[in-house]
Amino acid sequence: MNRFFYNLILHTLVAPFLAAYYFPRIVLGRKYRHSLSGKLGRLPADFVPEGLPKPRVWFHAVSVGEVTALGPLVKAFKEIRPQASIIVSTGTETGQDRAHESIGDAEGFFYLPLDFPNFVNSVVKRIQPDLFVLMETELWPNLIHSIKGSGATIVLANGRISDRSFPRYKRLRAFFSSTLSSIDLFLMASETDGRRIAEMGASPERIRVTGNTKFDAALGKFPDGSEAAMRDLLGVDGFETVLVAGSTHPGEHEMVLDAYLDLRKDFPDLILILVPRHVDKTPQIISAMKDRMMEPPFLRSASDAGEKRSGRKVIIVDRTGELFQIFSLASVVFMGGSLVPKGGQNILEPAAWGKMVLFGPSMEDFRDAADILVRAGSGIQVRGVDDLVRQAVEILSDPDSARRAGMKGREEILRHVGSAGKNAQILAQCLSAIRTV
Repeated sequence: MNRFFYNLILHTLVAPFLAAYYFPRIVLGRKYRHSLSGKLGRLPADFVPEGLPKPRVWFHAVSVGEVTALGPLVKAFKEIRPQASIIVSTGTETGQDRAHESIGDAEGFFYLPLDFPNFVNSVVKRIQPDLFVLMETELWPNLIHSIKGSGATIVLANGRISDRSFPRYKRLRAFFSSTLSSIDLFLMASETDGRRIAEMGASPERIRVTGNTKFDAALGKFPDGSEAAMRDLLGVDGFETVLVAGSTHPGEHEMVLDAYLDLRKDFPDLILILVPRHVDKTPQIISAMKDRMMEPPFLRSASDAGEKRSGRKVIIVDRTGELFQIFSLASVVFMGGSLVPKGGQNILEPAAWGKMVLFGPSMEDFRDAADILVRAGSGIQVRGVDDLVRQAVEILSDPDSARRAGMKGREEILRHVGSAGKNAQILAQCLSAIRTV
């Protein structure tokens, strides 16, 4: 009955809204053009799942953060079960790009269809997975019902229930109960997440706490020569002092610029490398700089055409997929999505380079990582622009102490590595219990 009303709402209320949302963005902004057919249940022409050998393991990771967590899990799983066919779906185009870049063991990639029965049923019928692994928490009732009906085993891996979503899930416990009952195993990132999924209605005997694979991901991607290559690309010398502001959102761009102008009073040669979460916000950042009478920035994209930074102090990175390498240049890092209510961004990546990391109070999506780095003294929570400036001044004034504290954070991350291997072993056991044809 719950799914009946869910589908009634999907077709009568959600469908018109989606049409109104996607159409102007596709026509006017060219956004979603690559993913729209996939969202409507069509697989790429070069992906023919029917020809893949059994067993077939379908992993789903909605966007870049989840794909990042998925990478080490797929690698560890493939080492245990090399004969398995790996299939990866994502929900966003940036996630799809990252999946192609970072998951070399997959036999196919595609976009997850919208959760309408016709769309998901056609995809599930073609793929016929033996094992479906859902990263973090994306509870799509029609998708899960369809996959369960196909006979596949369903596992939630790296499961997380954020502070923001938990009250909503609890209120809708009756609605989600049938969806949760279709999931065979919950591999949760922390004890808190395990307790929360149980309060949402998951059977306690199906819940295991296996840690967060993002710790593995943070220490698993240091390309040889990446720091030197990035210094050459952006024209940043090893002796220069650099503030990296990573994955900033609207509202934070302006706060970072104000903090940077204040820091220039004490550190006139300070370089700001600003990496917005969404590169299409670059014009907004440039406009904010003009409002503050700042010199024009150097755009990362200009370096592709051979342009040099030529002494400009602000660099805006209008390219995706390079933030991890850019952290290597930092004297101090501010991580975005945290001074605005977005739940935070991945602070483990700068910490993996041994950097001091500043972040705001909104860190619901990375609360475990924040607690670990704060205890290690390599992460500091700031409350606003003034606090950001004050803490950055202390760090930049004593680089040796900052370097030692940053390395403590890296050592703490190392202590938490291993979740990918644990999860992979459990998934391999699940697969061994399945009779595949």
